[in-house]
Amino acid sequence: MTADGWLGPDACGVKLTEFERMTQDMSRAAPALRQLADDLWQALNGAGVSTAPAMEIKRIAAWTEDAASDLRKRNMLVHDLDRQHLAFTVCRADGTYLRLPDRYTDQIGYAEGRRAAEMFRRAVSGDAAARTDLRRLQPPDITPLFAKGLLESISAEELLKLPMQLALKLSGDITQHRSGTDANAADTRAILALLGRAVALGTDGQGKGYMGEEYLLALRRAGRTTFPPRATLPNGVAGYESLATLIASTDTRFSFHFINVVGNDMIAYDSGIRKRLGQLPLPDLGARYRLGNALDPSTTGVKEDDRKTDFLSPLLAAAAASGPEAAQALLTHNWFGPQQLGAVPGIKATNLEYLLHDRRAIWGESDHGAALGKTIETAATGQDRESSRLAFAIAKILADDARPNYPVKDGKVTVGDKSPFAALKSGNLADAIARPHHYDELSGLRPNMAKVLVAHMDRLHDLVRLANYDERPGSTGLTGDDLDYLLLDITRDAQAYETLIMGQLAHSKITIDRTVARNGDLSNAIIGEGRMFGHLLEARHQSVGAEEARLAEDLERMRKYVSYGMGLVPLGTDLVASKSPLGGKAYAAASTQATTQMTNWLAKRLADKDKPTITAPTTETENIERLLNQMITSSLISHGRLDGPKIAGRSFAEGGNPPKVRPLEELGLNEMEKLLRWADDEKRLSDINDAAMNSIYNGAIKTAGHYRDKGGHNIGPSIER
Repeated sequence: MTADGWLGPDACGVKLTEFERMTQDMSRAAPALRQLADDLWQALNGAGVSTAPAMEIKRIAAWTEDAASDLRKRNMLVHDLDRQHLAFTVCRADGTYLRLPDRYTDQIGYAEGRRAAEMFRRAVSGDAAARTDLRRLQPPDITPLFAKGLLESISAEELLKLPMQLALKLSGDITQHRSGTDANAADTRAILALLGRAVALGTDGQGKGYMGEEYLLALRRAGRTTFPPRATLPNGVAGYESLATLIASTDTRFSFHFINVVGNDMIAYDSGIRKRLGQLPLPDLGARYRLGNALDPSTTGVKEDDRKTDFLSPLLAAAAASGPEAAQALLTHNWFGPQQLGAVPGIKATNLEYLLHDRRAIWGESDHGAALGKTIETAATGQDRESSRLAFAIAKILADDARPNYPVKDGKVTVGDKSPFAALKSGNLADAIARPHHYDELSGLRPNMAKVLVAHMDRLHDLVRLANYDERPGSTGLTGDDLDYLLLDITRDAQAYETLIMGQLAHSKITIDRTVARNGDLSNAIIGEGRMFGHLLEARHQSVGAEEARLAEDLERMRKYVSYGMGLVPLGTDLVASKSPLGGKAYAAASTQATTQMTNWLAKRLADKDKPTITAPTTETENIERLLNQMITSSLISHGRLDGPKIAGRSFAEGGNPPKVRPLEELGLNEMEKLLRWADDEKRLSDINDAAMNSIYNGAIKTAGHYRDKGGHNIGPSIER
């Protein structure tokens, strides 16, 4: 219903006879009211009085005419639906109602969806003609009302059986090396994509195809059912394995409501089957039936392989695609953890704790948490309160798990196979208990977690500053010790490390530019930035140990940053960092822009095969110091602090009153070096550089001091070796 009590634009319920009568009454009333309005206007106008009453009746007549037209259209629809037996009947105490869609195209889609149900059944059973008919359909052809008609004709349990039948038949084709397997696989992928889209549309609480809460609950019951009946895992096939396959088959977004109602139950179901499956993931149908890449939408030819899948991975990817609200709802859902997972009875746990901590070893058997990382990135990179809270809750869990996974022995951080099975094999039961998780079990989420940390970089700076005076956790819930163990784990991944370095470079660029714009103390700003670089460099060095190839790659990357002058990239004048306090949404927006500008600068020069214009040092620490020097020089130029008579006649200056520094992209190697040396002398940047080097060193010392052995002895910083 609309605000004026009239029929709304979506589906409505009607009684056939009464609806027919109302349509006729309204159709007769419209012309009568219009005639009445005309007669009254003539009378009032002739009497020389206000014609407002006549105009009001005229307005009502116009409304009645529109309403009558709408009713006639709806009346035709309901009779068509009733004749075709397509109308959904609702029985109530006051009679029987027919629910009908608003548009004729919706009626057609609904009818086609109901008819298609039998076509899906025949196609799954091997009917070649039905498969051919279905291949003519494309996912966009599945409209919300088509999905509704289809799902009304197929129960939730039957829906989940269809992919199982398809997968089983395809498995036979692959095993027997039958001809036409590639074509059959393509047919199977196409059918799954259609069914997957239908599920997404039919479970969208805000869409026209919504099947209602009862259908979602039916999906949950079917998902928890094992097929064939009375079979038990791991021998039978769980309905949720089939649903996961459907989720993975479509690029249609699943709604928040689906993720919240069905998705959370999938995670709860997984926790309940751990006693039977141990650390083995429940797979999707592709792995269950050993289909190799046959269900992969990007494949063209079927290849047999032993790929391992996890039925929760498609769900997590779908939650990430659905947006922050859905991702957060999935991660923060509360539940009472099972005893076999170490949860305390009666104490509430969350999906986050289960997925990140209790389930860690299981991820090591599939995608190493890559899909979970996507969900985490979506849920925790925003600047709202919940994103921030979630980001540091995730950080705390990962930091706590990093401690036993990176033990200190003989004055060094050790990294290797620390699984409980390896420890038990060696006869060391204490080691098996102390280190329950392999260090790389969640390696797949490291790049995503790096993006989360960059999104909250300013709060990490606050944490590092606080840790210099107080080892108690601040507003983030993390201590400096927590942060450094987290960085030890995250920086093991080269992509994650580069993301963190680039994010910190953007933070430094913004901080320096803001400080120069406000004539602030550059030394204090540089000390804070250098300290964070020290933490990042030391964590990376300790994480990769003596792996020379990785360290050489890191150094080469940093040398490119310096030699191509990335620190000299001028910030856009619209950056909010110079106009408002650094933090929150202002920092996030400015950081994104600064990062984009610097990465585009470097990418263009590498693509154009430009020669480096600046000589780079041979250590990472010195390269960071040079980059900070470039950033200061760039900000001084941007704010006109180097323009004036003193640069007149110099090779890096251009004429004018006053003379100005030439555009940096016009300067060659010698001119650029002269500019940097002159700025160093003129603004006494060497003093600031010394402060930068000291702060990087102090940050590294602080980080190394947090990595301790069982006796409380910390390691020596890599910067001293």
